[in-house]
Amino acid sequence: MSTPDSESEPNKPQSATGRLIAISNRLPVKLQNSAGVWRAEVSTGGLATAMNPILKRSDGLWIGWPGSSTDIGNPARQKIIADWAVNERLIAVDLPPDVARNFYEGYANQILWPLFHYFPSRMASDPQGWAAYVAANKMFCDVAVRNYRDGDTIWVHDYQLMLLPALLREALPGAPIGFFLHIPFPSSEVFRIVPERAELLEGLLGADLLAFQTYSHLQHFRSSLLRIVGRESRIDQVDLGARAVRIAAVPIGIAPEAFSDLLQKRETLDHIAALQRRHSDRRILLAVDRLDYSKGIPDRLRTYRRLLESAPELRGKVVLIQVAVPSREKVFTYEALRRQVNELVGEINGQFGTEEWTPVLYIRRGISRPQLVALYNQADVAWVTPLRDGMNLVSKEFVACQKEKNGILLLSEFAGAAEEMGEAFQVNPYDEGRTTAVLRSALETSPEERAERLRALRERVERNNVFAWSERFLALLQQAAETRASYSDQPAPLDFDAIVRSYCGANRRLLLLDYDGTLVPFANRPEGAVPPPQLKTLLVRLTADPRNLVALVSGRSRADLEQWFGDIAGLCLVAEHGAIARYPAQTDWAPLRLVSSRDWMKRVRPVFEHFVNRTPGSFIEEKEYALVWHYRLSAPEFGEWLARELVSMLEGMLAETELRAVRGRKIVEVKPLWIQKGAAAERLARDYGADDFQFAAGDDRTDEDAFEVLPESAWTVHVGSERSRARFSVSDPDRMVELLGRFADGR
Repeated sequence: MSTPDSESEPNKPQSATGRLIAISNRLPVKLQNSAGVWRAEVSTGGLATAMNPILKRSDGLWIGWPGSSTDIGNPARQKIIADWAVNERLIAVDLPPDVARNFYEGYANQILWPLFHYFPSRMASDPQGWAAYVAANKMFCDVAVRNYRDGDTIWVHDYQLMLLPALLREALPGAPIGFFLHIPFPSSEVFRIVPERAELLEGLLGADLLAFQTYSHLQHFRSSLLRIVGRESRIDQVDLGARAVRIAAVPIGIAPEAFSDLLQKRETLDHIAALQRRHSDRRILLAVDRLDYSKGIPDRLRTYRRLLESAPELRGKVVLIQVAVPSREKVFTYEALRRQVNELVGEINGQFGTEEWTPVLYIRRGISRPQLVALYNQADVAWVTPLRDGMNLVSKEFVACQKEKNGILLLSEFAGAAEEMGEAFQVNPYDEGRTTAVLRSALETSPEERAERLRALRERVERNNVFAWSERFLALLQQAAETRASYSDQPAPLDFDAIVRSYCGANRRLLLLDYDGTLVPFANRPEGAVPPPQLKTLLVRLTADPRNLVALVSGRSRADLEQWFGDIAGLCLVAEHGAIARYPAQTDWAPLRLVSSRDWMKRVRPVFEHFVNRTPGSFIEEKEYALVWHYRLSAPEFGEWLARELVSMLEGMLAETELRAVRGRKIVEVKPLWIQKGAAAERLARDYGADDFQFAAGDDRTDEDAFEVLPESAWTVHVGSERSRARFSVSDPDRMVELLGRFADGR
């Protein structure tokens, strides 16, 4: 049957000499119950075609669902599964019937599949689907953990298991874990439709390597990370702080010889001879698909009808052989598609057919590999026009079987294969008129041009085969796992008991605290981050201890800090990253340095105003010593892009001045070079002379200056998961406030 398509140290990667464990929704074999007799049926689907050669070259395991969840306790059924594990190294994840149904037929194929293929209108809400998806991913994780050995490498496949990388990372923190998405990753505007979008993204980020079919899919993923969970990324990496996730485009290939070698087999030659006898005077247009709405079969049939209408000379001279392998027949949308295709085939054959000629030969079943290879070999045109596809291996299989031929590859520009098969005749399958014109033109192309195009395609298919694909993926995965061990800049989690003991044992203490993102979460607008009453009460308690000097060292203006904290007499307030300060028991503010002129703001403000005009939701904040462009309310991707452009423009403009442009959290700030928290921290440490206990907490780039100048004995704490010069970290402002509460309580 042929379808086209043990716990280790947290950051220590395992050896590359272990086994490869492939994990996919289904095993390459399927349990079947016929008349009460259990038997196994071998699958040769797209993933099986790609992975079998790889696993045969290693001592690997394949973990997946056996394809049936009925009568799980049946002894004959269990014996087959046990034999698979011993003899075939295939490990079954036996999902309960309700979980299997709601996971696979439900959430995976009625939510994720249509959404990822840009058919949100075909999504079918299923209240039990998400719970089943989570449960199934956990069951896959349990089986994988039981079978894992130190040194193994784990390779997770496809959209059904998007939560699995994070689950595996939690259970096996040192394991090399890779994930490959075989289908498209949609644009962020489409992906954000799914309610569980953030959970799916965080699930994927458990991997060391995330690989996609094309760079456009990779870019869509990056955009979704930024827009949905606020994570920035580079073209090849997502920095999570404790580790990095490598991201790459690694288009899948085929094993060309597995197809071309069959051309010499007797069964294939018999099929070729039969095709030649039946269609000796006609050109064969071949389409091979699963019966899925993403494959564009109705669109192709309508285009074929238009071809016969517009080119009557082709009637009787061409035949369309449409192979449609049944798929997900229990899902309602597929039943409707089957009826639609049947009707179109009947209409075309009824309108144009004659006693001697049937325009469409429709095969709605799986066919043998020799029969498929014969069709590929004899086809004059491979009509591969999905409406959306991750890759589409049919295009590559056709090329591999066109030995000494000069067939035409008509390829959808929405198939991932289009990005690497530029010599194909590419079309927009939604545009029936132009597709008809391109097909007619291709049929009239000279044999020499067709042969030249096919030669280039064949060389690329043979070069970028399944072995090259797997070797590149596994090499990238090993590099990513090794890189994880080198992430030494991530602060260690703060031990609350240890720091509280140090605090309680000190006679003089200096506490330097950032505000936004450290003591309170960020607000969309600066004026929205008003301190809650309990925070002010906590600061009053800390400042009341004569052994403490507590300083708020913030990027906030003098006015903000005065308004919110001016009534706490014992609190030191340092505004604008150290530019100006009000010491305890004083009412006057003193600048760190006298500034003679603020004329530079008149030159910088027009530049900021230009970017405000370009960026809806952004605005300018003018401080005494700095000018700030805020873009927190702007579209994330657009704001980040313009922020980089703004900093680049300002660097040239300010090169010969004492000013600098600095990017913070959703801001770009221009201020004098001498204004930085490190200088403020040094001055406070010098003036107060707190050698017993020095503590600094902050969350962004501006706080790194303070972390750098304080002695190694200081307790420097980064709030968040990013890399930092701080020695320690806590997860969020709530944890920081909890720590300060323990300081105040002396416990």
